Amino acid sequence: MREETLPSGPAASQSRPAALPSVQDTRPRSPLAFPSARAARCGRAGTWAFWRNLALCFCVFSVAGHWMEMGYCTLVRFGVLPGSYDPASQVWGFWLDPFCVYGFGVVACALLLFPLKVRLQKRFRGNVAPLAISFAANMLVCVGIELANGLLFNQPLADGSLPLWDYRDLPFNFQGQVCLQTALAFGLVSTLMTWIVYPGLESFLGGVPRRALDAAFVAVATGFCLLLAA
Repeated sequence: MREETLPSGPAASQSRPAALPSVQDTRPRSPLAFPSARAARCGRAGTWAFWRNLALCFCVFSVAGHWMEMGYCTLVRFGVLPGSYDPASQVWGFWLDPFCVYGFGVVACALLLFPLKVRLQKRFRGNVAPLAISFAANMLVCVGIELANGLLFNQPLADGSLPLWDYRDLPFNFQGQVCLQTALAFGLVSTLMTWIVYPGLESFLGGVPRRALDAAFVAVATGFCLLLAA
């Protein structure tokens, strides 16, 4: 039997098929996809992991937002910030009472404001322009959320007073529901959330085992529902 040998030399390079070039996936990623490899374990948008983590943030920051408002009202109480102090306000009730408006604010940061921040950083050089535009957008979104909540739940009582909050004694207010002072405060807090807190949470949650996060979600969601029902 004749033994066949493969050709070598220049002829061999012409007869062998050329190696296929490596192909890179250039499909655009969702702006909600986590940017780092570690954080990617948290899950992409539309997956159980993504919505689980978002629900966790909603529950936790609904309560943390109550504490933040307590701090803001304390500054008003001692005259550091202008405004009126109401010792009978719901702010001074049970300290674990969720203020869901802040939870919705965090959801807006995750779904809208953080992706906007990422796009701005890709569009502009440096951080000055992205930070300024992001701050303005964050402030407008937060003011919109507060105004919507005010028009739904903070309607005037029979004596004309507003039951939850009242900014009518502050300049540049709209029907006592929103004002410039709180708009700037919300813009500052939401920008801190968008640029520092939320990316940090992405990285942290990306390193937590899935089962631990699932268990934490069940515990936090259960406790949150109990607080709402109390």
